[in-house]
Formats: sequence, C-alpha cells, structure tokens
Amino acid sequence: MSAVDELKAKLATLNEQLATLTVEKVKVEAELKDAERAFKKSALNEIFEKMNALGIDKSEIAEILGLTVAAHKKRKARAEKGLVEKKAKGVPKYRSFDDSAMTWTGKGRKPGWVQVYLDRGGDLESLLIKD
Repeated sequence: MSAVDELKAKLATLNEQLATLTVEKVKVEAELKDAERAFKKSALNEIFEKMNALGIDKSEIAEILGLTVAAHKKRKARAEKGLVEKKAKGVPKYRSFDDSAMTWTGKGRKPGWVQVYLDRGGDLESLLIKD
C-alpha cells in the first residue's frame, strides 16, 4: 500500500469516527438539556411548597423582586372608551295586546310573540302603536 492510500484510509476512518461522535454529542446535549429542565422544575416546586408552607403570597415575591402583578383588565367596548357614540335604542313600532311591555321596533328578526300572533292569523298592522 502506498502512502497516499494509507492516508486516504486513515481519513475515511477519522470521518466515520467524527460522524459517530457528532451523533453522540447531539444525544448528550439533548439529555443535558432535559436534565437541566427537570432540575429547575424540581427546584421551583420546592420553592413553591415552602412559600405555601410559610403563607407567602406571589404578590409579596413580586414586590421583593420589584415587579408588579397586574389584575386582569376587562376590555371595554369602543363606545365605553368614548371612541364611538353609543347606539340609540330604536323607537318601538309594535306592541303586544297581552303585555304592553313587549314591544318591537320592526327592525331585525321578529320576536316570538309577534311570530305567534301572525301564525294564528293576526295582522301586523293591528299591532302598530298608534300614538
């Protein structure tokens, strides 16, 4: 075997070893990351248990760390923020014979009491408010 052939064979062997070591390195790095994550989680669990045992609130910890714990804010509608005027209620156009509190503006879907009245053969004109 010539010196060139020996060097080529040695290079091929080293490339195989490098590939094997690279795969092994990736596996070890993944195991290390998992182990660190598990260690941190167990440490945080211990801290949380001690906090509960001592009656320490999360807000107290946040205060010591210089953080603020904000309460969940309910989002306001645009009209409540003052960006848009609130819609005016429609003026009732129809009123029920049975209950004068039941009214309908004539816009949108018919209320149940109007539909029942019409199904029984009533006329929508007779429900009109005549004021």
